[in-house]
Amino acid sequence: MTQFEHPRATYAINKNKRLVREIIEDMEKCIDPEEKMKEFFKEKEELAKKYCKRDEKGEPVLKKIPGNGSNNFQMVYDIPGHDDEKSKFRKELITLEKKYETDIKKHQDKVRKYNEEFLEEESEFKPFMIGLEFLEEYEKCPQNVMDLIFWMIDE
Repeated sequence: MTQFEHPRATYAINKNKRLVREIIEDMEKCIDPEEKMKEFFKEKEELAKKYCKRDEKGEPVLKKIPGNGSNNFQMVYDIPGHDDEKSKFRKELITLEKKYETDIKKHQDKVRKYNEEFLEEESEFKPFMIGLEFLEEYEKCPQNVMDLIFWMIDE
């Protein structure tokens, strides 16, 4: 494969990657859990550990469940009767959720707003552009490189 390396293109690509990453990090800070939610998550995990299956070494058993996306999955504690409303685990979980009810609702509202509104808004992202004259200096630019930098060309 033909290599196409030029400091201006490399700089533009890296600068734009950094700018996008900063925007994403700022957006994700909006849904970071507050201290009360962190407490809830910790207590919920302790509760799950208390009631989950254990292996022969006494370690918690985890199982795969579908996650977000087509190829994603997540690992969760394998809790017998986790969806049985009469189980001890479920009763303690309901009590825990009531204890943090206001905090859970507040966090869910933040996440909902993030998903419904924040992701729909236009970003203030201004990409670093490369002048069209840059390409005129090079007779050959591999298609895969052109696909990568095309949107950064200022005509």
